[in-house]
Amino acid sequence: MDSKDKQDLPCKNRKYRDSFRYASWGVKTAFKEERNLRTHVLTGLFVFGLSLFLGLTREEWLWLLLVSYLVFAMELINTVVENVVDLVTEEYHPIAKKVKDMAAAVVLVTASFAVVIGTIIILPKLLQILL
Repeated sequence: MDSKDKQDLPCKNRKYRDSFRYASWGVKTAFKEERNLRTHVLTGLFVFGLSLFLGLTREEWLWLLLVSYLVFAMELINTVVENVVDLVTEEYHPIAKKVKDMAAAVVLVTASFAVVIGTIIILPKLLQILL
């Protein structure tokens, strides 16, 4: 392929900061369009707000941050999978349903892990305060 042909192809981001700008647009779009993503973010913010008053150790904070970001990332991946499936198939197809269900299952498994970690860290501290 000569250089003239390459000019017709879409090019990668010419500036490094453009990559960040496009990624932030992706996050904004997903946040605006995906109810479950907003729910996960708001739940995470609630847990972080509660945790501010519980005197967590650095390691406990790291675990909460890790699982929160994992849930956020998995929700973004689920959104990508669902959009790609919708892009390539206009009609109901059992394999498309299976792919979407499995992508949603990834979020469910990750969110369940986050609940387990959050319970292990937060519940004893709450019980200590309340009892």
